[in-house]
Amino acid sequence: MQWKPIDIEDKELLTSFFTSHPILVSDLTFTNLYLWHYARHISYMILNNCLVIKTQYPDENPFIFYPIHKDNNLAAKKQTILQIIESCKGKGLKFSIHSLSEVDKEELEKLMPNIFDFIYREDRSDYIYSIPELIELKGKKYHKKKTHLNRFVERYAFNYEVLSAQNVNELISTYQTWFGKISDNASDGLRNEYVGIIESLKEFKNLDFQGGILRVDGQIIAFSFGEPLNQDTVVIHIEKADIEFQGAYQAINREFLANAWSAYKFVNREEDLGIEGLRKAKQSYQPLYLQHKFDAVLKNI
Repeated sequence: MQWKPIDIEDKELLTSFFTSHPILVSDLTFTNLYLWHYARHISYMILNNCLVIKTQYPDENPFIFYPIHKDNNLAAKKQTILQIIESCKGKGLKFSIHSLSEVDKEELEKLMPNIFDFIYREDRSDYIYSIPELIELKGKKYHKKKTHLNRFVERYAFNYEVLSAQNVNELISTYQTWFGKISDNASDGLRNEYVGIIESLKEFKNLDFQGGILRVDGQIIAFSFGEPLNQDTVVIHIEKADIEFQGAYQAINREFLANAWSAYKFVNREEDLGIEGLRKAKQSYQPLYLQHKFDAVLKNI
């Protein structure tokens, strides 16, 4: 089996699989894979006309995402999984599938009954929100967010700007400066994210994401980027702001959705990774629901 490490040249091929049917989990966009492939080994293979993506963290067993077939050929998916299981056994590796949506979990259970144990991963489940609600911030449940936003609007004369080839290098320089202030105390996770953001911005013209920038007095103080996940949902990959500007996070969240994604119904703001601060922040925006994700682990039978 020949696994190819992903690179920018693979975008069109992988995206052609992702757009062949509705994707429900944030893991399965090319931008997401590209953003994080500097932090872990991500490769892919086309087997039985199925796209299979493999991820391996340092010193851990590799895992795959659920195979994607453009025509959803279930026999091809089953054969692909069986072949990879045999390959893993031959190498003494444990086999598992990660980030299964509930739809894919149910399909796999029917396709290969009593083969897998399924583990619900709350830390990896995606937060789904209403875009109109996050733009309007109406009602009691959004009172705190609206207050922060109003203070920002009252205090700062800001303007929103679409991320483009003309300003992307300025954004790269700005974010490098921001990160330089915290780099000595940054966790490995933040360092990996930083590298992914910088490298993705450098490939802006070749990737499919859209971005937005907030400026105050000409200075970049916040940015965000994301892309469509399916016909009615967008996924926000990155959102960063200078915390010296109170309310900047609320402002970039609202302005990016209002200017770039108002035609969509839902926004996927990805997972909280089990990080308490991140969980509280994501819950504070009042999600409609969690897009549950599961790991499928091969039973010892």
